[in-house]
Amino acid sequence: MQFTTIFGELIDTPCAGCVVADNSKFKQGRIFQTKLWDVSQDFEIPYPGMIVISPMRHVSNYMDLDTQEVQELHQLLVHAKKALSLIFNCQKFAYLFYEKTDGHIHFVIIPLHGLVEIDDKYAVLSELFRKAPILLRDEKNMNNVFQTIDDLRKYFQEICF
Repeated sequence: MQFTTIFGELIDTPCAGCVVADNSKFKQGRIFQTKLWDVSQDFEIPYPGMIVISPMRHVSNYMDLDTQEVQELHQLLVHAKKALSLIFNCQKFAYLFYEKTDGHIHFVIIPLHGLVEIDDKYAVLSELFRKAPILLRDEKNMNNVFQTIDDLRKYFQEICF
């Protein structure tokens, strides 16, 4: 399966999560990494602050995470939300959790900071995914994506794990 990242990188892989966890690829979008987890900007949707947290090992079912992975995941989710709250001065977020067949599980945090106007409060995610691709063509938005990644990197560097 081929993916083109929001940074124009072409990635050919059966598992996108494994590629993100691979330190030789997707360097522009990486925010923070531990032994157990990778924290990166979503590589398909150019929404500033749309963070994907993926395990460093290939795990396709939440039940396969060990206790240490679950504890660290919770810490990363809390830190990501705090950082995004500071960066965007927002208090509302959307969360996604994926268990893909033959793929990585991953957790997504989306700050609802008004970049995309949401008309239907009951369809936040579907509206976001419908409207977000137009942001890719906007140079100002891509600069915002890069600035957000830099801000998040600074925030996460201050965290001790």
